[in-house]
Amino acid sequence: MAASFLLLVILGSITYLNYNREGELMKQHYLHEALTLSSTLESSARIGVADFQWGEEEVQKLLRESVKGPNIEYIIVVDGTGKVLTNTRGIPSGEVIKGFRIPTPDGSILTEVIEEPDGSDIFQLTKKCQAFLGVNQISGIGLPEQNDSGLSSSNHYILLGLNMAEFEEARREDVRRALISAGILLILGSGTFYFLLLMQNYASVSNTLKHMETYTQNVVESMPNGLISLDTQGYIETFNHNAAALLGLQAQNVRGKLITEVLPKCNLPQILNPQTDIMEEQVECHRNDGRIIPVSLTASRLKGEDGEVIGTVLILRDLRQIKALEKKVERSERLASLERMAAGIAHEIRNPLSSIKGFAQYFRNKFHPQSPDWNYATLMAKEVDRLNRVIQELLNFSRSREVNIQTVELRPLVQHTIKLIESDVRDKNIRLNIRVDGGEPIYILADSDLLTQALLNLFINALEAMDEGGELSIIVDDRGNRVVINIQDTGSGIAPEQLPKIFDPFFTTKQGGTGLGLAITYRQIEQM
Repeated sequence: MAASFLLLVILGSITYLNYNREGELMKQHYLHEALTLSSTLESSARIGVADFQWGEEEVQKLLRESVKGPNIEYIIVVDGTGKVLTNTRGIPSGEVIKGFRIPTPDGSILTEVIEEPDGSDIFQLTKKCQAFLGVNQISGIGLPEQNDSGLSSSNHYILLGLNMAEFEEARREDVRRALISAGILLILGSGTFYFLLLMQNYASVSNTLKHMETYTQNVVESMPNGLISLDTQGYIETFNHNAAALLGLQAQNVRGKLITEVLPKCNLPQILNPQTDIMEEQVECHRNDGRIIPVSLTASRLKGEDGEVIGTVLILRDLRQIKALEKKVERSERLASLERMAAGIAHEIRNPLSSIKGFAQYFRNKFHPQSPDWNYATLMAKEVDRLNRVIQELLNFSRSREVNIQTVELRPLVQHTIKLIESDVRDKNIRLNIRVDGGEPIYILADSDLLTQALLNLFINALEAMDEGGELSIIVDDRGNRVVINIQDTGSGIAPEQLPKIFDPFFTTKQGGTGLGLAITYRQIEQM
């Protein structure tokens, strides 16, 4: 815009200078033409008066014929006072020309531009000349004394008017061309300014779009859930980081692919074209590594401005923690029911068992020692004792004892628990591998009695899993803000399919086991 304005100023200046220069050149042209014509008229008049004795009629005829030339408007001859002697405009002789000026003393000519009543301009030359009328009197006006050649010695002036119509038309044409050029420059400048505004607006919109794209991308990537956007054909448009981490995929490798090809085992077809704007289902997705992940899948329609469906957005939420919590709650509810049942059964069975044991001991005393009847009575009493132990374990499992959390030094507690199994370790020829990190005391917050019972149950299970020989490792790992107690043995181990059941009450794989040891241990750890 500034460049266009500068060009407009330059064009105006050049046009103005050319306008003035052309005016000066045109004036010079008219002056030259007027001088030539006046000189010709003066010479013709002199010759006619001197040689042919012209009178007024011949002079008038000369003037009339002369004004027939191009651009000649009029010829007037006046004396020094401006009185008309003869003319071609029909001015009465003797009438004084208004505004007549004689040339200055230092020159014989005077040029001026006179505006006619019709608005046209006339270039007028006033030139001093000798009298060339060969008569003594014109229209009753007395003429001065003549010399020997018949010419008056008084000063006469010829007023020669030239029409400037062509010059004015040329100047108007120059002005029109200048205005057209200025208009073109103005249009170009306006167009350039408009183009610059468009470019600025485009750059602003482009920056805004880039900012919005970056902002949207950050929002999508920072979502705690997985997000996948699809077009109407089911091809992946967006695949954020959390979706890739959840499904074990690389985002750059799945964009542009069909979702059913990327996740062939996620029961997706029924949710890709939701019948409502929002649809939610729980599905199981099979990852490439073979793991099955429970996922809550929400499908939402994407719509354009006219309401037409242009794609689908899938929100994936990992349900593994929720499922684990559900299982934990379910287990807690089941255990609570078992605890109430166990407590009731224990109290109902204990009294009859006491009576049975009393009768067994009574009958044993009636029989001869080592007799079959005495052996039967003794076996009955032992079985009653075994049932009592099971009932006691049931009571221990069902009781919610008050937990006494306090600061406990872990190393002496572990060593004390190991001493309780030293005799069994020696009998089974088992090696002990005890490793406690560092020499500084390790303090934890726990119930020392519950922790001792839990460790003892785990040690006994480990010893029972090793028939003859083996190694029991007890590793205490101090990790600063927490302590890990790792118990390992070289025994038979636990089958993978049995691992989910090992903390269930009454589940056991041991002969004569009650299935309450690990359940009680789990409960003790849970209480702490």
